[in-house]
Amino acid sequence: MSPRAIHVVEYALLAVVFAAAAYLQRDQLGVLFWVLLVGPDIGLIIAPAFGPMPGGGRLPPRAAPVYNAFHTYTIPVLLWIGASAASIGPWPLLGWLIHISADRALGFGLRGPDGGQALI
Repeated sequence: MSPRAIHVVEYALLAVVFAAAAYLQRDQLGVLFWVLLVGPDIGLIIAPAFGPMPGGGRLPPRAAPVYNAFHTYTIPVLLWIGASAASIGPWPLLGWLIHISADRALGFGLRGPDGGQALI
């Protein structure tokens, strides 16, 4: 099995695990879950504000760090830890985690300095 295939399987399994957890906690998700499920891609809508779209599926280079910030596990995991520490239900953050995992399983990774897909 190729390293790429292993990554796809790992991220697909993560997406399924997060989705199962969301199903089990469905009464505690609320609207925020759905906002966070689609929210990270709102950056794709505002990407032209960072410069002209270069085409070929790439983002303007200045938009890549913003896209990457919303498509890495770091921010939702830190928010999860903070919410748990503050006794706030972190369950809506599962939407964000599902989004990231599904993107990676479908082959959409972080962006490189030129705005194109970076290798995973």
